[in-house]
Order: sequence, then structure tokens, then C-alpha cells
Amino acid sequence: MKKTVIFILAMLLVLSSLTPLQTSAADDLTGHTYEKEIRELMSLGIINGYNDGTIKPEREVTRAEFAKMVVKSFELETQLEAAEFNSAAAETINFKDVPAGSWFAPSVMDAVKAGITNGYPDDTFRPNDLITREQMASMVSRALTAKGVLTDTEKIPELSFKDNSSILSVHKEDVRILTHLGIILGNPDNTFAPKDNSKRWMVAVVMIRARDIVFPPKPLEFQASSIDADSTTVVKQFATFADAKAYVQNNANADVVERSKQIVWMQSGLAVTNAYTEVYPTADLKWGTGLRASQFKPYTTTNTELKYLGSTDKYIKVELAGKVGYVKPSVVRLIPTPMLTGRSYYEANQYGSLVHKIYNHSTGNYASAGAIGKAPAAFQAGTKYYSFDGATFTTESGKLVTVAHQYFSNLPLSTKTSYTAEELDKFLTDNFPYYGKTVAGKKWDISPLAGSGAYFKQIEETHKVNALYLLAHAIHESGWGTSLIAQDKNNLFGYGAVDSDPYRGAYSYATFKESILDAAVRINKNYHQVEGSYYNGSILGNKALGMNVRYASDPLWGEKIGGHMYRIDVYLGKKDMFKENLGFASFNDAESGLNFRSGAGTENAALYALPATGIPVVITGEAKDSKDATWYKVLSEQKQYTDAYAHGAYIKQLPLAK
Repeated sequence: MKKTVIFILAMLLVLSSLTPLQTSAADDLTGHTYEKEIRELMSLGIINGYNDGTIKPEREVTRAEFAKMVVKSFELETQLEAAEFNSAAAETINFKDVPAGSWFAPSVMDAVKAGITNGYPDDTFRPNDLITREQMASMVSRALTAKGVLTDTEKIPELSFKDNSSILSVHKEDVRILTHLGIILGNPDNTFAPKDNSKRWMVAVVMIRARDIVFPPKPLEFQASSIDADSTTVVKQFATFADAKAYVQNNANADVVERSKQIVWMQSGLAVTNAYTEVYPTADLKWGTGLRASQFKPYTTTNTELKYLGSTDKYIKVELAGKVGYVKPSVVRLIPTPMLTGRSYYEANQYGSLVHKIYNHSTGNYASAGAIGKAPAAFQAGTKYYSFDGATFTTESGKLVTVAHQYFSNLPLSTKTSYTAEELDKFLTDNFPYYGKTVAGKKWDISPLAGSGAYFKQIEETHKVNALYLLAHAIHESGWGTSLIAQDKNNLFGYGAVDSDPYRGAYSYATFKESILDAAVRINKNYHQVEGSYYNGSILGNKALGMNVRYASDPLWGEKIGGHMYRIDVYLGKKDMFKENLGFASFNDAESGLNFRSGAGTENAALYALPATGIPVVITGEAKDSKDATWYKVLSEQKQYTDAYAHGAYIKQLPLAK
């Protein structure tokens, strides 16, 4: 029920002389250390300003004022009409110094009913006495109990203030509870000063802290948080991402923006995928339309390191293999630089080969596939180098060291290997790693792929797919021919082996040769033709160019198969390394593509157009057009042609690791 109009008017007349009024103008609170806390209580009607426009934050608080503040802070007020209040007060209030008609009588009555105060043994409340710190502690502690906030005192530490003995025994447990909860604190000199009076600002701070326990603030969506080596701590909450980011950028006590304990923005660090991840070309997280948009749809598996470029609450902007893209915040983990426990790196081994040490951000372990190619000449022994694309190498701080591409990862695969069928078989026989070991339920005393060299060479000749590549691919996918689907189904490339049921889904072939032939046909159709469904250059590549863009979720699939090719080449005499002169197409990606023609000069027919800049080509010669401009003769990307020509301005030499 609500108080009658007569009672309200009567109370207002009393309060106008005894209680403060709220003010909104600049006042004596402006700039005060605890201005925010006091104004928050003012907005709730718990603290008011005075008639002269002041707030008096340093003014000491009486017991009557505190009783009103505490019952209002914890919403313990009883709403009664005037006549009903007078009757209830007569039954409840036995204090000689609290008249039923006094302005503070309703608050004292409510405090008594809630068990917050019992007054003094002489039946007085002493409303005009100043509230002491120990009294304040007891009244707030009892208010918490009234609101159902219970504290097990057997599990909280004893008081350790130097002046413990001066705290009245009736208040000691309440002081313990409130200091444990962080609602009321001691002084810098490790005293509690229990008899000191409480000022308005002190009461405001205590009330705000206690209210946060009783009425926890509704969590806002975004948090500005600080970080240490392995955790984050929320500093402040915000309703919008923009406000949280602005706070972090302008306050040294915060480092990142979080949403539900997930970091969504940071100053610097790594983005690491935690699920299958699609990398979209635009911030709206949508794929484009048309053939090229269909061909270039990079995706990657978990634990892929992405270069972090920025973020909003809607997307994370990253770089995958040197290509800028956008991913959903839910599929990546942002790891600020101070929280990194490791990261993948490259180094040169004792033989001058390049080794990639791949860091697992979940387990904290490193792994390596062995030597993957030549180490760049700029590499120093014992030094770690970092790269997101396997070619642009930096120091840990990001300073550029060199740009050096791997030969086999960038070799157009319509080329021919120098090795004969017999040499390929020799490698398979001499280097089979499982002699005498049990793999996939079988103990191996022969190399199962040995003898297939002739098949790889025959298909290289008939289908223009490099035999060394096909062999390396088969080794990688079938575990040197030891996998169950290789043994039982002669399937060397994993076709049909879907993740949900790889063995049952895998296609069966009559022989290894049939499997190799099917692989060559599929690769030519989809990956080695400019208008193929998944064409991004007829190289192994990575997630920016080549077969790796669409062939496998593993972003290092191309690097790993290129590594097999390199190791085979090293063992057999290094006949293939640098055999071809590699260049790359360089043009504005926004254009419709780079035309390759049947001869030197624009008067010659366009055979095909490369859809993206950066695609490697094999340079086989030079020619002049009618205007004496240089054109490069290259090995055609369309296998129905042998050669094609492109203007020299658009073909650059590919910098290789040597």
C-alpha cells in the first residue's frame, strides 16, 4: 500500500528541514574521489543533496540517516499508510528517542523488523549520534543476512588489524564478514579504527560494494579486461564493443576486449583457429558469386596460426598465407602477445635445409615433418624465423628478414621430373620407413609402393602431371602405401574417404595404377585447368594459391608434399631442384585476369586468362612483339596447349630459397 497524500505532505515538511535534496548542477561533489559512487546512490534516492545545492561528501553521518540509507539501499522499506504506520510503529518501536511521527521513524522501524538494529539497553536508538565504523559494519552485515547473503564464518580468516582489541565483541564477527567480502576495508596502517565516525562518501562506497553482492549488476555483453600469463581479469563492463575497445585503448589497466570470457579484440598477438574455419573475402562473412568466387574459398583446420589484423564484435580480420580475409569470432582464439606460450617457427638445419617446427597451442608441443626445402641464404644457424606463408620471413618482433619461396611448393605440376621409373623405385625401396614394423595391423618386410615407378611415369607422359609430385602425394596420403584403404582398396590418394567414415567411404581400385590414373584425371579436371572448379594455380601452394586452397583443410598440406619431393630429390641426386625457371604473374587482381596468348603480341589469340595475381609460371623463353616489347614464353597452364605468351611487364621472377 502507499502512504496517504496527507502523510506524504507531512513527511515532506519534516524532511525539507532535516534531509538533503538532490541536485544535478555542478556542486561540491564534482571532482571528488568517490563522486561516481555518491552520484549512483543519489540516482537511486538513497543519498540526496542539501537545500543550498551542496552534497557535503565529507559530512559525518548520524545513526538516523544511516538507518534510512541502509533500508533504502537493500530495499527493506515497508510501504504503509499513515494511520497503519502509526499503529505498527507503536507496536514495533520501543525506543524512547524515536517518536512515531519523526522523519526517521519509518526507517528505524524497518531496520528493527529486518533485524538490522536493536538499539541500546536503555531502550534508546540515539538517532543523532554519529554512526561509527564498527556500528556501520554490523548494520550492513545484518542487512546482508536479511537479504539471504550468508557467510560461513568458519571458513573466513580471523581479523588481523593492530587495533582488534578495540572492536567491541558484539561487532567483531560482522567486521570479519565485511572485510572478507571486501565491503569495508582497513586503513593503510593496518588499523580498523572502529570508533571513528563514518562520512557520507564512506557510506556510499560501502553501500555500493554491498549492493553489488545483493543485487549483482546485470552482466554487460563486453568486458575490458587485463591479462597476465594465463588468465584475464575483468576491469569494466560495457554495453557495446566500441565503448569497451575505446576504454582499453585509453586506459593502461586494461589490455583486451572480451565477450563471455572470450577475447574478441587485442592490441597484438596471434589468432589461432579452434575449429574448422572458413576465411571469407569480405567483412560480411559471405562468399561472392561467379566462377572465381567459387574457386577461391579457403578453409582451414583447427590449430592454424593466422596473422591478426584487427577485429570487431562481428568478425576477426586475419591474414592466412599472406591473403587478407575475415573469420567468425567463434572459430578462433585470440592470444595476446604476453599470453603466448609458443608459436610455430622455421629454422635451418645442419645440412642447410629448411625445417618447420609447428606449435600446437592446445598441447604446448612442437612437431615437424622434417626438411621441407632449401633454407634461405639469409638464415643463420640456431636462429628462429617466423612466417605466415612459408616465404616471407621475419624475426619474432616482425622485422623482415627475407622473401624466399620454396621451389617444389611453387613448381607448376604440368612439368616433368628428371627421374626415371627405376630411380623412383630405388627411392621407395631404400627409404621405406616401416621395415620390420607393424602399421595398420600388418608387419612390413617390403615397401608396398616399390615397383609403381613405371605407373607414375606413364601417367606423367599421358596426362601431364609431374610423376615426382604424384609419388610424393601418394606417400603423404597413404603412409607409404601402408594405410588400410591402400592395402584393401588400392586407394593411394584417399578419394572418397570422408571424415565421418573414411574406410567405408573410400573408393576401391583394382590396382595402384588405376588409383594413380584416377587421381591424375581428377586433379587435371578440377585443379590444373584455369576454369576448373578449384583452380588457384597448378602448384601445391598454400591457402592463398595452388591446390592447397581447396584440396585439403591442412594449411601445410602443400608444404608437406613439397617436402617429400625435396627429400626424394636430395636422395636421388638433386636433378630436379631449380631445373625450371620460375616466374609469377603480377597484375592488379581487380582486373578481369591476365591474358596468355598464342604468340608474342596482342594480335595473337588469347588462349586463357589467369584469374589471380601471384600464380607461378614456368618461363621457357623470351620473344619480341611488333613494337619491340618483351614477352615471356611460358609452359601453358591449359594442358591442351604446350606454350603461351604473356607481356613481360606482367611476369616477374619468383624469388626462391637457395
